[in-house]
Amino acid sequence: MFPAKDVVAVEHAFVSILEHIPGTKDEKQTYFLSRGIRVPRTNYQRMWEALTERLQHSGAASLVLECLQAEIPVRLKELLQFSRRGRPVALRTNEPAIVWDFFFENGNLRRVGELFLLHLREHGGVLRQTRQASILAKSPVKSYEIALSFAGENRTLVEQVAGELRSRGANVFYDRFEQVNLLGKDLVAHFAEVYGKQAKYCAMFISEHYVRKGWPRHERQHAQARALAAKREYILPLRLDDSEVPGLPSTIGYIDIRRMTPGAVADVLFRKIRAG
Repeated sequence: MFPAKDVVAVEHAFVSILEHIPGTKDEKQTYFLSRGIRVPRTNYQRMWEALTERLQHSGAASLVLECLQAEIPVRLKELLQFSRRGRPVALRTNEPAIVWDFFFENGNLRRVGELFLLHLREHGGVLRQTRQASILAKSPVKSYEIALSFAGENRTLVEQVAGELRSRGANVFYDRFEQVNLLGKDLVAHFAEVYGKQAKYCAMFISEHYVRKGWPRHERQHAQARALAAKREYILPLRLDDSEVPGLPSTIGYIDIRRMTPGAVADVLFRKIRAG
């Protein structure tokens, strides 16, 4: 945790940034609910106070920065390129609000800007100069068409669905298909990458076990953060019972698969991922 004077500077800057993250208030609220943070939906100040508890190395702070990275304006990229080289910038009076959130009026970075550049370095993101402006390096190509998120109690069904998807030619992430790849990896970090970045869709097998267990919660949090930043649907809810998933809006379309065969479930998922 930073000294109090630094936390105050970051807090004020980030509260303003939160107000400029793309998405509706409901979508922003969904993000915070996915991190287990329950606050009034318009109270960004209290949202940030909760985030500061895990400020620098936390999943919550990291995911906010990733959301910003995905939506960062070209002008801000350009100015961050200058700052990365240690040069102050000349701000225009009509700069976008998010530019002012990152810079002091003397053209130097606020603490939150420093954290953003630090985040890029730690996660392999860089700023590159083009003829027009500095841009963030392209994200790696998504590795999977669909990732399956489930509780161990439902593995028998999920394994059959995974097998059916693979037999149809789908590139599916299912842990038992990845045993060699997973050997020796930090599973917490790797699953965060898969469910937060590498899959085109996430099929969520919802049950009472899924809602209460730790590993599904970890996968779900990263999937929900990805869904918030995405411009299209990402989470595909499949219901095995009527359990409520924290942070998952009730308005998201789902399929009740209690009376469906694994092959029928796989058919629906395959048509979805290939239609998208």
